[in-house]
Amino acid sequence: MLISKYSVFLVFLTISSLLAADLLQNSDFEHPHNIAPWVCKDCQASVVNTSYHGHRSLKVTNRHRIQSGLTQFFKVQGGKNLKCRAYIKLLNLPHGKMSVSVKMMSAISTNGRLHHSVIGLNKYVQPQYGWTEIGGDILIPAGTSRIQISTQVDNPSVNYLLDYSSCQYIEHDPNWKTKANQRINNLRKGSLNISLAISQPSSTNGLTVQIKQIKSKFAFGTAIKAPYITDSTYKAYQDFVYNNFEWAVTENALKWRLMEWTKNHINYAKGVDAVKVLKAHGMKVRGHNMFWGTTGHSPSWLDGMSSTELLQQMHTRVNGMISHTNGLLEHWNVNNENLHGDYFEQKTGHLNITIEMFNWIHSLEPSVKLFLNDFGVVNSNLYTTAYKSQGRKFKDSGVPIYGIGVQSHFKTSHLDMDVLKYRLDKIAENGFPMWITELSILDSNAVNKATALDDVMTLYFSHPAVEGVLLWGFWDGAVFDKTIALATGNNVTPNAAGTKWIELFHQRFRTDESHTFDGSTSIHTRVFLGEHQLVIKQNGNIIHTETINLDHGGKTATVHLQGSGLYRNNLSKSCMINCY
Repeated sequence: MLISKYSVFLVFLTISSLLAADLLQNSDFEHPHNIAPWVCKDCQASVVNTSYHGHRSLKVTNRHRIQSGLTQFFKVQGGKNLKCRAYIKLLNLPHGKMSVSVKMMSAISTNGRLHHSVIGLNKYVQPQYGWTEIGGDILIPAGTSRIQISTQVDNPSVNYLLDYSSCQYIEHDPNWKTKANQRINNLRKGSLNISLAISQPSSTNGLTVQIKQIKSKFAFGTAIKAPYITDSTYKAYQDFVYNNFEWAVTENALKWRLMEWTKNHINYAKGVDAVKVLKAHGMKVRGHNMFWGTTGHSPSWLDGMSSTELLQQMHTRVNGMISHTNGLLEHWNVNNENLHGDYFEQKTGHLNITIEMFNWIHSLEPSVKLFLNDFGVVNSNLYTTAYKSQGRKFKDSGVPIYGIGVQSHFKTSHLDMDVLKYRLDKIAENGFPMWITELSILDSNAVNKATALDDVMTLYFSHPAVEGVLLWGFWDGAVFDKTIALATGNNVTPNAAGTKWIELFHQRFRTDESHTFDGSTSIHTRVFLGEHQLVIKQNGNIIHTETINLDHGGKTATVHLQGSGLYRNNLSKSCMINCY
């Protein structure tokens, strides 16, 4: 049985977590009679013989306030990042509620001042899914020596079990980038052997091969404005797209609210025409988005409908959309940002309506890959663990989901790479492929932005779960905030950050190399995965070209040279390559 590098990575994450020192005491609640040093604040806690891990957990009842719950003080070192987690199992729900919000909180006393912070938040925890991981990370302020953590459920009538808690430091790794580049070499490249089927090695003098990558297996892409792709007056914009990206996503043109502002008046052409133009230029395109359940992002005319009427309109939306895009899109973001909004759950009264959305789309177009897509999961501590938990819920439910969309809207170029890697690793624990769907770095200083882009792209490209990165726009004439731009002005001129992207895409993360056969019949090298053009030259003259695809592992290209005049620049003779 083959074991993927990603599977090995997940095992490594699990072992690393178990070996790290835990700052909590009695963290797994295995003492049969004693909960100390935990305290049940304004509640009752008892050890019970049921658990997520081990043999026991704590049962929390008789809560009187939202803040009522388990808490523990422990010593810490100021200036370090802390990651905490626990597993919760709800025993009941408040009357009329489909879910409750659960927070892991911290109380920190620094230089005599007490302040409270949210470590992690899950807005939609449900009893039916059993044990759910909660938690997140937090930077301990300098001058802090002691911290308190607690669990809060947003309705005091809810009883719950808690188990398998932990708080550990996120250790600083000064060599993270060296390790990332090593992973890139191992994960993103494969061995390519070029062998000449020839009897006399000496006759290879003057024979060279250029290996030039023409497509990448890893996705490099951007969000685009649909009208700018179909309007010939935006040629500079279009040229930048086609020259520097291989994937695209329409930023707004396929969103339901914007397509059908008035009921039954649907503008398919704006988005679909742009998709067709992109496809004609060899681009692959993601669909964004079929539904969007956060406040204000669904058509307002849905608001007064009954559950039955709304479900009918949702089916009409899916059927109409797929009828126009079938075969054009590689992916769909199904219910955008539903860690943050449950419009369709509330309006339909259907707790698992998002799961049904996946099923509807899959039944109509089973070849398209379906995604969750959310924000605040790597650029914030709040929703990282909640996103991992949501992915696990979907995986365990057998939903036809392919991957996880990780938005990455960074509000500064000053990033903590240790924390970013922790958050990425945490989400990856759900076992799905990840796509960085909306990368932006907010900084008016293009040089600082370029440095951050280099770091972020190196980390993302090195991560075994990540299959692609799409910028959330690049031109200051077509972005939500001009300070994220990589190119400016009417000529779409790259700034320092744009120059960095071009360097990464065309040079650092792409193969373009030449080798000489003089005195040898074979060449061995490692190249980035994707499509490559082999250009065979004799004394600088091209005698043959061939395209090969290296998808994984390694490949051998056997070159059969024919014709006695070949080595005297007789370009009429042929060269044939067989790859296996």
